[in-house]
Amino acid sequence: IYVERMGLLTNASNIMDTAIIVLGFGEYLLAWFDAGANGFGIVRVARLVRLIRLARVLRLFTVLKELRRLIQMMGSCFKTLLWSCLLLLLVMTIFSVVAVELINPIVQQLAEEGTWAGCDRCGRSFSSTFMANLTFFQTVVAGDSWGYIAVPVIQAAPWTAIPVFIGSLLILVFGVLNLIVAVIVDTFAEGRDNDVSSKAIEMESLERQEKALLAKMFELIDKDGNGGLSLDEMTEGAKKVATIRHWLRVMDIDRNDLRQLFLIVDEDGSGEIDPDEFIEAMFRMKNSDSKTATKFVKHMVTRMDVSAKDMHSDVTLSLSSLANTLGRTVSDMDHQKAAANEEFDRYKSVVQAALEDHEERLVRWMEADVAIESKLEEQESAIQRVIKDAVGKASEEALEGGLKAAQ
Repeated sequence: IYVERMGLLTNASNIMDTAIIVLGFGEYLLAWFDAGANGFGIVRVARLVRLIRLARVLRLFTVLKELRRLIQMMGSCFKTLLWSCLLLLLVMTIFSVVAVELINPIVQQLAEEGTWAGCDRCGRSFSSTFMANLTFFQTVVAGDSWGYIAVPVIQAAPWTAIPVFIGSLLILVFGVLNLIVAVIVDTFAEGRDNDVSSKAIEMESLERQEKALLAKMFELIDKDGNGGLSLDEMTEGAKKVATIRHWLRVMDIDRNDLRQLFLIVDEDGSGEIDPDEFIEAMFRMKNSDSKTATKFVKHMVTRMDVSAKDMHSDVTLSLSSLANTLGRTVSDMDHQKAAANEEFDRYKSVVQAALEDHEERLVRWMEADVAIESKLEEQESAIQRVIKDAVGKASEEALEGGLKAAQ
């Protein structure tokens, strides 16, 4: 009570146990108050419900799996069986109404003629709808002496064969009864699919059995006993150990696929398979809905996806590094260009200043040259005047000296 709390009142098994206890206690009270209270048959019949508790024992034994399924099928199909009986009764009633109107006069006539001298009921077999239903159930459904009544009637009135006797046989036996069986099987299958609890118990039991077998297989393959399987040990085990060979055959794995299988099972990529990896991976591969080839493709696609992601990461990193390098290069080039422009402007200003200075010097030199040339001309003209004066003076002196000499 402490553990389940209010869930105790919602459990069907607990409710059934409580009802049985209450009914039993009520029976003892009635017996105590009145010793002749044995007429309360309903209470006694309710005590038989205790037998249903035996079904709970079946859940504890895995060896009773088939019996448990049969009981589960009966329990899940009670509602379907009820509607099936109503359908069967409805169809038989339709044929019974027809038989009372058409077959009963012929049966009465044959009974008066002594056709069924040793059968008291045969003359009343179709006298009412209830009797006709009972006759159809006995002869068609239960299959008890179908021809004992049908054959004499058909011989007396052949037209009754198809619409009544053969028609009821085909519809009830090959139609309704087979339909009932199909619906019951489908109902059980649907109920079993929805019975998550039972499926979980069966799957857990199967998982324990198969994992125990896989553990033994691992011990057989692990020759050196180090607790790890290498690819060589697994390949050798697939050749020599019949159990692992059969297991691989069920999973549609041949020797050429062992390396791929080894890579799939070796989830941590250590190069060796430990017992947990081996047991879990092999169990999942055998019991999953997808085929082994699909798992191989999935593994390869997964590895390709991981490689693509790594490659994408590397390419993204490389592009980012290249972008950073290009950015730095462009920045450096911009700085260098700015420095070069600045240096060029400095050199340009220096050269321009030098040119301007040189031009000024040239102007000054030209002006000085003009001044010198003018001064030289002046000096030349002065020299020429001096020479001319000197020559004139010398000529005069020479002339005077000559004159004096001549005198």
